[in-house]
Amino acid sequence: MPITKTFINQIEDVVDDALLGLVKCSDEVVFHNKCRRVVLRKDFAAYCRQGNVTLIAGGGAGHEPYPTGYVGRGFLTAAVSGSIFASPPSGHIIMALEATRSTGGCLLFLINYTGDRLNFGLAVEKFKANGGNIRVVTISDDTAIEDSSRIGPRGLAAAVLAIKVNRKQCMISGAMAETRQYSIDQIEDTANKINENSGTIGVSLYPCSIPGQGPMFVLKEQEMEIGLGIHGEPGKMREEIQRAKAIVEKTMSILRDSRKLKLQTGMKIVLMINNLGSTSEIEMNIIKGEVFSWCSSNNIIIERLLVGSYMTSLNGHGISITILKVFDDKILDLLDASTVAPGWKSACLISSNLPSQALPENLSAHDSSKIRMRLKGAQFTVGEKLYCRNVLYTTNYFIAQQELAKLTIISVCNEMCNRKEELNRLDGAAGDGDCGSTFAYAAEGLYLINIIKKSSLAFTHPQVLLEQLAEIYEQDVGGTSGALYALMLSAASEAFSKTTSSSSFVSALQKALTVIQKHGGALPGDKTMVDPLNAAVSNLMQSEDIDWEKAITEAERAAEETSTMTAGAGRASYTSHKVQNCADAGAKAISFWMRAIWNTVSDVTGIQNSI
Repeated sequence: MPITKTFINQIEDVVDDALLGLVKCSDEVVFHNKCRRVVLRKDFAAYCRQGNVTLIAGGGAGHEPYPTGYVGRGFLTAAVSGSIFASPPSGHIIMALEATRSTGGCLLFLINYTGDRLNFGLAVEKFKANGGNIRVVTISDDTAIEDSSRIGPRGLAAAVLAIKVNRKQCMISGAMAETRQYSIDQIEDTANKINENSGTIGVSLYPCSIPGQGPMFVLKEQEMEIGLGIHGEPGKMREEIQRAKAIVEKTMSILRDSRKLKLQTGMKIVLMINNLGSTSEIEMNIIKGEVFSWCSSNNIIIERLLVGSYMTSLNGHGISITILKVFDDKILDLLDASTVAPGWKSACLISSNLPSQALPENLSAHDSSKIRMRLKGAQFTVGEKLYCRNVLYTTNYFIAQQELAKLTIISVCNEMCNRKEELNRLDGAAGDGDCGSTFAYAAEGLYLINIIKKSSLAFTHPQVLLEQLAEIYEQDVGGTSGALYALMLSAASEAFSKTTSSSSFVSALQKALTVIQKHGGALPGDKTMVDPLNAAVSNLMQSEDIDWEKAITEAERAAEETSTMTAGAGRASYTSHKVQNCADAGAKAISFWMRAIWNTVSDVTGIQNSI
């Protein structure tokens, strides 16, 4: 299995380098003077002398920002990091305990894994033997394996909530040192209640990788893991990957029905959606929206929402969802308390019992007649007219020409869908790899709208038809391809204002070429879609007789020859010439749809070189 690429110096220095970066770039934390695996809040010595209750957490590295990113005023007093996914040795833990020794006592948080229980347990016993006042809170919030063993569920992201809330309790205890309003017993009790009222479950699409190694486990291409641990341990089940809505429905249902939570209608919760490492922001927002909708439909009230990377699993592509039942409204104030810990992202206030924000009835998702709306069957009636700007047209197609126009659209749609992977591969060499997907999306939408749904594209009027297609590309496809094809189709439509002769099609191509050169800035030889268009137009303009077969052959040749060119325009122009050894995807797309149109016309009419 190939080694995963990472931004590191030496494999053996990964954890130390990461901690050095954290401490260097924060004014709130310092290293222990004898151990760079122990991170302390900057004012730890004075804080402990005041008799405050101190908070310590620790565990293996790879879960950042937990725990070292949560050190600072308003959060942890100290944190101890082990090597990646390995509990720190007891000697390092004792250093942290001794550095934060206080008459107020120490509260130690650990997540429920065997290595942590053993190493921290050993340190705790030695600290107690040396006169230390210490309590231990073990977090065990995993709802995927509630009945797995006598040692209880694994510890996951609820540890972050337990520490944050109880950090505030300790602040109150320190500020009221003379009155001793909050004892270590009270703080410990609150922490245990948080553990008892919280549950977490994770979902992974791709495994994490320890630096210098390959993926920790293997998931099939269309498989996801539900209920995995934060060290890559197996989860509750593996299933075929589903849409985000279905994934949220499954995970939230598991949480709702878990023995720890047993959520009921009207319950108030704190909700944490945790990024396990490499899940994109766009995915996180989708998940966030689906979770909000699920809570709204189940009348579960979200009092606080936290979204971000709180307890990761290196570069794992997945999420975990944590629910904390609000057993006491005071914990909301404690959760809201300010902190300077570098890794903390504050919670936002939200009221999930309010109606979901819906789009106005007269506004679709894209503010026009949209492909996506019709694919869902929304606001659609058979024969519905698609939007088109007002144009004055005097030409129309005969019935036979109308049928031919429909067939050519079907042919182009099929061809572009079939070429999806090829175009994505070509585009990926020097672009973002979505050229084929973009054309396939447009093609599938056009096919479903116009053929299956029988929506009324104006096949009787070529000028209006091209304007409608331009509108679809502009509003539904979007991106660079959408804009270019909208410009091309709109300009081409002007060629049919007075006639529908073969020369009109030549003029249409010429106008399309002119407009994309004007707005896109590309010239022939720049390794773009201009090259095949220019080749076809030049051939047609130079010949006395219009020879479509020859013109399209020239377009295909020009598209293929882009593999030997250096990009002078477009996104590929920003890349090294070393990766520009493939044909341009946009150029190949031009040649594909040209050939598809001409083959259909030739097959149906039986007439060569005439449209």
